[in-house]
Amino acid sequence: MLNNFVRCMNKAGIFDFYGNLRRKITKSQISILAYHRVGPQTDGWSLNPLCEKIFDYHINYLSRNFKIVSLSNLSEMIKNGNVPEKAVVITFDDGYKDNYEFAFPILKKYNAPATVFLATGPVEEKNLFWWDKINYALFHTDMESIDLNNIGAYQLCCNEDKLLTGLNIQEKLKKMDNNKKETVIAELIDLTDVNIPEKLGKKYLLSWNEIKKMNRNGIEFGSHTVTHPILTNVSLDKAKWELINSKKCIEENLGTEVESFAYPNGDFNTKLSSLVENTGYTSSVSVFPMQLLKNSINQLYKLSRINANIKDFNILKLYLCGLRGDINTFFNRNGF
Repeated sequence: MLNNFVRCMNKAGIFDFYGNLRRKITKSQISILAYHRVGPQTDGWSLNPLCEKIFDYHINYLSRNFKIVSLSNLSEMIKNGNVPEKAVVITFDDGYKDNYEFAFPILKKYNAPATVFLATGPVEEKNLFWWDKINYALFHTDMESIDLNNIGAYQLCCNEDKLLTGLNIQEKLKKMDNNKKETVIAELIDLTDVNIPEKLGKKYLLSWNEIKKMNRNGIEFGSHTVTHPILTNVSLDKAKWELINSKKCIEENLGTEVESFAYPNGDFNTKLSSLVENTGYTSSVSVFPMQLLKNSINQLYKLSRINANIKDFNILKLYLCGLRGDINTFFNRNGF
């Protein structure tokens, strides 16, 4: 229903009209897009990728209608006050191998720069991300239900049950202290009696050789911590360790300075944004789906991003024109 309504709005030219009007008023139409995976769905348990044909369509449209700039260039433009009126930045989180296999060739095809935010621990150790460990265990167990202390009981009768269970558990773990989260994951893997193959992450995560090749061809790499904790759930000392060591790891492997940082799950506060700045980064990104204003110098350590893992391009245009973000801002400011 919603998709049909949005499609009709796009057909009527409302998104283009709103984008043009908004740009005349604000003198800017700047978006940072956040992707995760691109490619075919090869299994039922790992983070769902965006089809490469849809991603190609995205980049084709963006290259024709916006100036695609790197995040480091945008940060510099913001500092110097010379941001183009229509600009877009392409980013990826985590460091999945399909960024190299499927997204990278498409980016090269359109000569489009991008930034990949690496969680360096899984990349170094070839271990699955914690959410993929949960889903792998759920999808490979013979159990038809599971009961986790303080988390709840769930049915595992079919793949749909397992998918919903995985999502529910992940959302609950995101709100937990990091140590407690790791304890629950270990308990789940033990209860499901599933052996996660050692180095399975090698199949799913980027290698340093792939990262270096991408970096030589216009792809920047930023930090996404070492272990991908939600930083508001850990101490400032732990957060500082994550920031320093992820930055150091990438710089040592690539021989280039790491300038940007992405908050895991987009969660941050004033102390964390100050810590990112003091650790030597020049910008950091969250996930709130807002466009940037031309003068965003005070927002460099909390830059908004739009989730671009969207199959229906009409929905993405709703964000790109600024309408969705403006609606969100209106409702937040008025307490709805």
